[in-house]
Amino acid sequence: MSAQILYGKPCADKILDDVREATREKRTTLYAVGFDNPQWNQYLHTLRNSGEKCGINVCSNTLDENTSVFTLCDVLQRVCGLQDADGLILQQPLPIQYMPAVKFVDVSLDVDCVNPESVLNLYRGTSGFRPATPSAVLRLLDFYGEKIAGKHVVIVGRGSVGKPLALMMLARDATVTVCHSKTLNLPEICKTADILVSACGMPGLVNQNFVNENALVVDVGLSFVNGKSHGDVSPDVCEKCRALAPAPGGVGPVTRAVLFENLVSKNKSCNDN
Repeated sequence: MSAQILYGKPCADKILDDVREATREKRTTLYAVGFDNPQWNQYLHTLRNSGEKCGINVCSNTLDENTSVFTLCDVLQRVCGLQDADGLILQQPLPIQYMPAVKFVDVSLDVDCVNPESVLNLYRGTSGFRPATPSAVLRLLDFYGEKIAGKHVVIVGRGSVGKPLALMMLARDATVTVCHSKTLNLPEICKTADILVSACGMPGLVNQNFVNENALVVDVGLSFVNGKSHGDVSPDVCEKCRALAPAPGGVGPVTRAVLFENLVSKNKSCNDN
């Protein structure tokens, strides 16, 4: 058995067609604030390349990893005050000592939904931006015609992807189980999933023992080992499961496309789709 591979590029291209149309008359600017490390630098590189192809200028403020939380807050306030800022993203996940800074991302520019007020909109189900990566998971599944309502979704990871994705899956009438590093009998729980999403950043964590033959597996984890990027899902999983969205190449391109979609739809009502 060989799993169907759910590549993100066709889905992303469809979203970006609409983004290009929106930026045809006015070039749009996204500011990105983060720290100088391999993960963030690679993300910026791909973000700039994608943005250049669809009329979006990506400006970065890359900080030293020893930067104080006060300096980070000052940088965010300054960026939010720039006249050409159409949106702002802050590196995720943030080390815990920097978490107070999320309050300094203006809600009107918060295209990745990190400000507590934006998160509250998500929790309540009211209008506002939705975080790009969880949204990308849903968009990818929709693109390939996968049904979510009534399915058992197991999410491995309770961070900046896992928590909002759980809420968004619940809003789509899925039954959701959230697992984490302290979960007992993790492989057995994961094996009960119709849809298994791993977003914990542990290379190769999910192997064949975690999946059943009818499972759809979505790899959202991304780690760097010896300079190479790896997902959470071991390559042997595609020999057993029904379908696999790999990392890299699956959710990643859709995440960037959804982020740009949020950017060009700024101040418009957003939903969980």
